[in-house]
Amino acid sequence: MWQDKRQTAADWLAYFQRNHAQLLPLPAEAGITAADYPPAFWRSIAMFQLGEYSEGHNLMRATHRWIANGGDPDLASAMQWFIREEQRHAADLGRFLKAIQQPCLRSHWLDQTFRRLRRQNLNLETALTVLLNAEIVSLLYAQALQQAIASPLLQTIARQIEWDESQHLRFQAVQLQHLRRERSPWRRRLSHALQRSLLWLTLRAIWPDHRPVFRAAGWSFANLEQVAFATLASTLDSTLARQPVQSQPA
Repeated sequence: MWQDKRQTAADWLAYFQRNHAQLLPLPAEAGITAADYPPAFWRSIAMFQLGEYSEGHNLMRATHRWIANGGDPDLASAMQWFIREEQRHAADLGRFLKAIQQPCLRSHWLDQTFRRLRRQNLNLETALTVLLNAEIVSLLYAQALQQAIASPLLQTIARQIEWDESQHLRFQAVQLQHLRRERSPWRRRLSHALQRSLLWLTLRAIWPDHRPVFRAAGWSFANLEQVAFATLASTLDSTLARQPVQSQPA
């Protein structure tokens, strides 16, 4: 189980600002053409690009409601920087698709389904619970992209996304830790069981469309499922303790 010393919203705001100043430089050329991979491969990436963009209105509303009830006011700024990172991912992926003359998607039923779910009047904990699954999928998809494609531009974009998403998981785990700290262990475990069920459904929903990229990276569905649940377990384990953890491994 990893632990994180960034416990306050101000800590995370400072992290997001530092990260913005240290982004990997992107190569100017894609290094490949659209003909190098089948159309289903590019459609998967276009779907991923579509899913990465969000204005975050619903998440920010949930955040402001939590702050109004006594939550840390710095979380609003930290959340805005988090949303900005997700928008950067979408912009970078859009740059790559443009470089190989492939269109971005305007809509997709699966993306619309997830957006409808997020548009519900969710409290902050539920919003983060839903978001956590998307972050795990994004993290693993970015890892698969690096193994699946020979483009220096896309590999660099994917490396940056992988790093960002790994930190997003920590950010959300810390927030869930704060939200759940007063709960009994069995209630936290119940929340985690529901989270695992939601992840199970999410993986089965995204696999048909994203299979070309995962297959090109050498991943079976069983591989994806195993790694996804291990990632979720390490994230949720950090929220079981009643008190915030204070150390981070080197």
